Amino acid sequence: MFKDIFGNSPQTKILDFLADHPNYDYNVSDISKNSGVSRPTVYKIIEILLKKKLIVKTRESGNSSLYKLNTENKLVQVILKFDFELAEQIAEMESKITVKKYEPVLTSSKAKAVTS
Repeated sequence: MFKDIFGNSPQTKILDFLADHPNYDYNVSDISKNSGVSRPTVYKIIEILLKKKLIVKTRESGNSSLYKLNTENKLVQVILKFDFELAEQIAEMESKITVKKYEPVLTSSKAKAVTS
């Protein structure tokens, strides 16, 4: 959702992916694959996000560290709330567009039913 509004920066792509899955932790490879950001860039961005306390390191799995959104962080809470509200608004707008798209069909079906 964020990418559509805030652009396609690597940081935005990573936050967008993690915001879609705030209860799960991911290693760098998973974050890279799912966000569309190269692994070397993910390593750089993770350091920035850790310093800003937007993400936390949750555990080690083999040789990999796993990370997730820091849902204790007030800014992250605002980001998640914004993401939810944005998704809700987009869904509402899309449903109105869908209704308008099929309105002529529905109207003509009602007209046919009344005249039959």
